Amino acid sequence: MNKGLRRWTAALLGMVIPAAAAWAGPYPDQPIRLIVPFGAGGVTDTTARVFAEGLTRELGQPVVVENRGGAGGSIAAGAVAKSPTDGYTLLVITNGMVAVNPLIYKKLPYDPNKDFTYVAMLANTPTVLAVGADSPYLSLPEVIKVASAQTDKIAFSTAGEGSDNYQVLELLQQATGVKMLHVPYKSGSESMTAVMSRNTDMTAVSAVTAVGFIEARQIRPFAVTSSRRLPNLPDIPTVKEVLGKDVEGGSLSGIAVPKGTPADVVARLNTAIAAVAKSASVQDKIYARGSEPVDGTQEAFERKVLAEQKKWAGILSRPAQ
Repeated sequence: MNKGLRRWTAALLGMVIPAAAAWAGPYPDQPIRLIVPFGAGGVTDTTARVFAEGLTRELGQPVVVENRGGAGGSIAAGAVAKSPTDGYTLLVITNGMVAVNPLIYKKLPYDPNKDFTYVAMLANTPTVLAVGADSPYLSLPEVIKVASAQTDKIAFSTAGEGSDNYQVLELLQQATGVKMLHVPYKSGSESMTAVMSRNTDMTAVSAVTAVGFIEARQIRPFAVTSSRRLPNLPDIPTVKEVLGKDVEGGSLSGIAVPKGTPADVVARLNTAIAAVAKSASVQDKIYARGSEPVDGTQEAFERKVLAEQKKWAGILSRPAQ
């Protein structure tokens, strides 16, 4: 290539590259996927769908929910960890996925401390300990008494190890010294079906999801796993009121993206999530139904991840499976 041709090529590239950059629209300029690590119907899915609606309006692009259940959220987390770092694949991540899964699974397809950037927390939701409406058990002390007399006599259903209801029932067993039989399902809705059909004896259902089942008299609520009674379920006592034991837990959800996602994209998402959290839709459908608002900053989310990891490392001491 002669010098004249090289100069002409360089000049042409000098014009084309800035033009291409100018043609690329500001983030986002295409639909966004929001990966939910559990099946439809549970609190994580419900929270994700309400926020997805708001983010669609706030970002001006469709935010499409995609459910990928299994292994306590590990399948979804592993897939998102390997996704492009362009801000178009988001993950709803829970405290169980960052703090419990690393303790109960020998191998994970992701590292919660290395593979993600934590964008913003969405909500913290306590659970309701409940049995089916036609269960022979009439109170939580009765369930604990039966479980104390015979190991694995009481079967409880969850959305899998690492899920919020698994965490709560693990806390309940440790607080009371009983050993119950864990029956995992792929989703919160399957877990609820199991307890309502008496395939299992008890479950822990998120306060948001529980309301409809309680009103329809499909479950019998015993206690909430919060420090105080919930405003929307004032007649249900706390576990401490019923058993004299501190059992506080539930689902803490937030949004994460693959590590390496540009800082300006993360900041745009954080701002959008904060705006959606203040919307009437989220206030009415999430926070007014039993979930608690949370600090929406990235820094708060990162601190909470570390705090949950420290907490559960002190609780779960059994060998990994």
